[in-house]
Amino acid sequence: MKTTLKALTLIAGTFFAGSAFSAQVVCDVYAKGGGHSWGNGTQNCMALDFSFGNSTSGRFYLKDVTKDIEEVRWDGIARCSGGTSCNVTVRAYSGGNTASALILYKDGTWERTNTARASYETGH
Repeated sequence: MKTTLKALTLIAGTFFAGSAFSAQVVCDVYAKGGGHSWGNGTQNCMALDFSFGNSTSGRFYLKDVTKDIEEVRWDGIARCSGGTSCNVTVRAYSGGNTASALILYKDGTWERTNTARASYETGH
């Protein structure tokens, strides 16, 4: 019985090891002239300005990566092919300004990151 439990624990540990790292996706939102941004460099960032526009620029990027990366597969509004950073258009008043990433490491392991959210509000 003990041998079976040890074997199952070892198998489970190996199975979950692929996603047990610490990299995270964070965001920046850039307010237009005279506006303000909060939370840049965290997983919840926001900008407010009175430009009366529909969108502003922003970016999602990886933070706290501890291993060599083979490939990054971005999800959400981050439509980049690879790279540790992805510039985006952040739509005003949209709940869909989110991104996450699947990181494939050179040593054969992988990691699915958190989901970061960028918010933008403007003068209308």
